[in-house]
Amino acid sequence: MKKYLLLLMICWSGAAAAQMQAAQKVTPEYRHETRIKSDPPAIWQIIRDMPKVKDYSNGMITGVNIRTTGGTQFRDLEFADGRKRTDEIEQVHETYKFFVFQVSAPLVPGVTKAIVTVLVESLPDSKDTSVVRWSIIMDGDKSAKKVLTDSLIAEIANYEAGLKKLLE
Repeated sequence: MKKYLLLLMICWSGAAAAQMQAAQKVTPEYRHETRIKSDPPAIWQIIRDMPKVKDYSNGMITGVNIRTTGGTQFRDLEFADGRKRTDEIEQVHETYKFFVFQVSAPLVPGVTKAIVTVLVESLPDSKDTSVVRWSIIMDGDKSAKKVLTDSLIAEIANYEAGLKKLLE
């Protein structure tokens, strides 16, 4: 059931259209999962607490500011290498432990949309290990998407390492 909900959320993660259109196949640029020796509520408690991204970024993020503008929540990130980025928080779904953010600014020229999803789940065969599933969905020029995908993959690797340090 959760996998179908995830697929549905990924397919419908953009703004709702006034008219329904034919379903389009969404192929993520990147999909990855990591196993963490902790229970889903403990992992989710860290991920869902937006300012804690600094704590589980493995030193990659040096500053975070969470703000709300016009009912929309954003997080402004400062990276250890001096870069800055703003993400729009699209979903934080408590029941399904699902988090979605869209990279707002800056976007790599040629990329029109970049969405990152995070899903925390238990493993049926293990009561002391959970899985965190990551995906990146983008629109835009193929070579530009690769540049941003590579950067986000490195970011996700730091999040995974940081989560493991905090929880294992």
